[in-house]
Formats: sequence, C-alpha cells, structure tokens
Amino acid sequence: MIIQKKPDYLIFADSAKKGEVTDFPDVSRGWGITIDQTASKPPMEWMNGAFNRIDKNILYLLQQGVPEWSELVTYPENAIIKYNGALYIAIVKNDNAQPSSDTSKWQRLQADYFNALPAQKIMNGSDPIYEVGEHVDFKERPTVNNRDLICSNDYTGSFNKNGYIKLPSGLVIQWGESRYSQTAGVNGYIQSFHTAFPHTCFLVMTSDRYYGANSTSAHPISASQFRCWGRCGPSEYADTDLFYIALGF
Repeated sequence: MIIQKKPDYLIFADSAKKGEVTDFPDVSRGWGITIDQTASKPPMEWMNGAFNRIDKNILYLLQQGVPEWSELVTYPENAIIKYNGALYIAIVKNDNAQPSSDTSKWQRLQADYFNALPAQKIMNGSDPIYEVGEHVDFKERPTVNNRDLICSNDYTGSFNKNGYIKLPSGLVIQWGESRYSQTAGVNGYIQSFHTAFPHTCFLVMTSDRYYGANSTSAHPISASQFRCWGRCGPSEYADTDLFYIALGF
C-alpha cells in the first residue's frame, strides 16, 4: 500500500460564508433524511456541514494522537485510548468502563508495551532493559517492579554534631547531644530526637559527656522521643550531659 502524504490540516468549508454551513440534521439517518425534507436533493449547506464534520473529526485524531476515552463507545480487546493524560489498553471488549478504576477491563500502558521516550527499550534475551541516554527531569518518580525508584537524594544526611544518615537499606542512624536532670529520678528524662525517625526507633545508646557520671542509659519511647538516665552511684542520679546514637528506620 502506498504511504500517504502528510495531510494539509485544512477543514472543509471552514471559511464558508454565513448560512453556507449547517449541521447535518440527522447524522444517524444519513442522506435518507433528504427524502422527507428536501425531495431527495441535499442542499449545499448540508453538504458543507457533513464534510466539515468529517474533517474536524479527522483533525481531532491527528491532534490527539490517540483518541480520548468516551463512555459512548464500545471498545474491542487491545484498543488503546487516552484518559486523564495516561494511555490504557483494553483487556477485554467493554463499554462505559472507566479506565482508571475498572482494572478488570483496562490496563494502564507502561514502557513494556512500547519504546517510551526518553528511555530506549533494549532486549537482553527475553528481558527488556530501558536506557536513558541523557539527563531527564521526570514529573513523577518512576517505579521499578511496582516500587518507587530509589534516588541518591533519599540518602542525604546532616553531618553536624546533631546529625543523621539514611542508608539504602532504609536504616537511619542519628546522633546528638542531650541532657539528663537528676530531678527526673527513676522515671528518666524525656528527650526529643533531633530528627524524628520515619517509622520507628530500635535502640538508643548513650555516654556521659562532661560531668563524670558513672553510667548513662536510654531507651526509645516513640519514633521522635527517648527516655534517658545518668547515675553517679547505685541509687544516686546526677545531672549530666549525654551524647547519644540511635538506630531506626
């Protein structure tokens, strides 16, 4: 079949004078409507309206690239449509099934179905590999195997005297300064972490900083706070500054 030339994008009767274009009175009936109304002779303005309508529909498809979903259309299996800016493929024949919510009838198209720019699909045996050849600013974080892609910025930390670092495994290590007041007694002094853990804290370890306490101890009570003690004897509590290190995720 011959490859067709690029269309000129002109709309039939787009510049017609006033009154020369009329919407076709009954699209479903077609030219048969002329039998009832115009003695089987379609008037010029109907002809202009019919061809104008066809050209506009074709231009709509050229502009969209892929037609937008409509609840008025019955879609066959493997039909591709656009809905809210995303592409979907029909799993089964359906009508009036909303693509974003009816996952039994529609599947959102991922890069597995085509070479989606800016990534190029390369097959490694039966496994697809997607290569990005230059810097790309994604509007949303891509997913890999249904999980968010990990970025280097996820593991930046604060390397001060009260700081933290997040490891690729999800483990968060943080450290800082605290203070125990002997008035807290056996109940311990409640201290806030300088950086709250995203989920939970596993343990807190402490050491005396200035005042020569014989021992210090602590344990987490939430993702954002821990309780600490300072002792200078078996049953004697003492004011002291503490240094802590904590692990969590």
